[in-house]
Amino acid sequence: MAVKRVILVFWAAWFTIVFLTNLFDALKALGIVGEGWTFASGNWAFMVKTTAIYHLPTSAVALLFAGVLAWECLAAISMWLVVGAPCHAPDRRSAPAVYRAFAVALGLFGAFMIADEIFIAYPVEGTHLRIFVTLLVSLLAVCLLPDETDARTG
Repeated sequence: MAVKRVILVFWAAWFTIVFLTNLFDALKALGIVGEGWTFASGNWAFMVKTTAIYHLPTSAVALLFAGVLAWECLAAISMWLVVGAPCHAPDRRSAPAVYRAFAVALGLFGAFMIADEIFIAYPVEGTHLRIFVTLLVSLLAVCLLPDETDARTG
């Protein structure tokens, strides 16, 4: 499998797992799955604790968490859609889809970094920044590395 495709599959799988663990965390918070359910992120409790600085009502935190879930789902779907069509040259048809997928993912982590500042969640800001930079490096790799077919013929 080409390096570009491996990078895209990694991000698609990673965003899928992140989405699912957060979804199950939400389902735990709603009492739909039991407390013994271990495939859950723990991010709901983290968000409740983090947003407590401004005394946000649970409904506002739930709305924020739902927004994150939707954004993560969109990132996962966007990445899976480009797995079969990696970015070649900027003039190729697949490039805009790759750019869109990474824009969704980068936007999510940019939003997390802004939220980290707003909610003074500095301990996690470094993690969000590292993921943001790793996404940028991945985008550069996908767009600048030679294609598998180019490597065989070049």
